[in-house]
Amino acid sequence: MTSYSSPRLARIRVAVLVCADTLAYITGVVLISTIIATAVSLAVGGGFEGAKVGLFLLGFALMAFATIRLWPSSPEELERTQSGTVGTEAGRAIGAKPDQTTFQRFVRALPPFRWVTPPPPRYAISPPGKLFWSSLGVLLVSFVLEAVFGVGV
Repeated sequence: MTSYSSPRLARIRVAVLVCADTLAYITGVVLISTIIATAVSLAVGGGFEGAKVGLFLLGFALMAFATIRLWPSSPEELERTQSGTVGTEAGRAIGAKPDQTTFQRFVRALPPFRWVTPPPPRYAISPPGKLFWSSLGVLLVSFVLEAVFGVGV
């Protein structure tokens, strides 16, 4: 019979919080992207096929942007310090407040994520990392529109 130790439960709790925080970000980006792509496509007469193509192109554009943001600009960004910060980005520590973007605050204010405690900043996924995962979500929606719903086949 295995007993769960307190440090193990703490690690599991942090992992769940990180996953919930990242899922909230992905959900927000995917929903906003889908609504905007569908509205623009319907407005210009492209229908849902245009929305699918728009989501496909937007997904790859988001992936390229996130990859550029994730790429280290100097060797110092790769070195972790004792405090958990990594290099600098535009004059501020990258690891200091990784989730203090306007979009992240907006997503955290929406239910049900407003009732979830954010993960400790040291363990949180950076906004470019969340944007990369979100780009995969946008590409998944484009794929589901074609493969499952038969849009544009």
